Amino acid sequence: MRKFKITYTKAIIVELANEVIDTVDDEWRDSLYNLHTPEEIAIMVGLNLDRGYRLSMLDGWADQPDSNAEILRDDILETECEEIK
Repeated sequence: MRKFKITYTKAIIVELANEVIDTVDDEWRDSLYNLHTPEEIAIMVGLNLDRGYRLSMLDGWADQPDSNAEILRDDILETECEEIK
């Protein structure tokens, strides 16, 4: 078997309902994730969506419909591959 290391840069566009962002408050932060800005929330939710999770599978958002967070577009911008010895 041969091994390869593949590195890529990916860009995703995520659409979040206001409810996804508005859910995050001090009480939420104390028990879940230390997120403060809409951008931090978008990163947390977007990366998990990109990994195949749905919004309702994420701690703190399980009561929200999956349609409140969707990936609208994803693009692989560049790739590199090298064989590992």
